[in-house]
Amino acid sequence: MSKRPPRRERRAQEREVTKLVRERERLAALLPGGAPSRPVPLSTASLVEVTAKKTPCPLCGGELRVDEHAAESHGGDMLRVVRVHCHPCGAKRSLYFRIALMQ
Repeated sequence: MSKRPPRRERRAQEREVTKLVRERERLAALLPGGAPSRPVPLSTASLVEVTAKKTPCPLCGGELRVDEHAAESHGGDMLRVVRVHCHPCGAKRSLYFRIALMQ
């Protein structure tokens, strides 16, 4: 049994990490708020950034920081879109929210 060269071993590990990151990003898109088709319902716009900051990073579990908060139209719906980045790992993503009027 021969030992793999260090570079070959390192590249294999990098491919595994890349594969894991892609899978976690795919799963994060399926969570509430991960896509325009799955917005998180909130009662008021003042909760959007607070909720986004409390959401953990899907890749490392770290703290998300808000880069931008905007209102955008997606498929005829007005959604709040928060662009965030993870402070520890630097991953960027968008979170989607719908302001539901309470009656």
